[in-house]
Amino acid sequence: MTLFLIGIGGAVGAAARYRLGAVLLRKEKHTFPFGTLFINLIGSLLLGFFSGMHLSESAFGLLGDGFCGGFTTFSTFTLEGVQLICGKARKKAVWYILFTVLAGLLCFLAGYRAAMLLY
Repeated sequence: MTLFLIGIGGAVGAAARYRLGAVLLRKEKHTFPFGTLFINLIGSLLLGFFSGMHLSESAFGLLGDGFCGGFTTFSTFTLEGVQLICGKARKKAVWYILFTVLAGLLCFLAGYRAAMLLY
């Protein structure tokens, strides 16, 4: 049952990422990958929140592993980092990579602490 819920959550998360990414790309007029950054930070915040709620295995499978796993995208983050490096935007690449990792950790912790305060 948990595997089924992970699949459902992953499908919904991937669809949500696609729709939000399409909206952000329409408005994005620069070379820095703000869309992926925003999606990954929101996903980290949500994963922290779901982790702090101490959900059942099935509920965490649906929301944490499933939805957040489908919503966030490490592969696109990696691709865009490499594209910045190959496009001679090494300084942007370093900032993008460092900021994504550090801000992702901070967003996770903020979500976790918020859930701990509420639950």
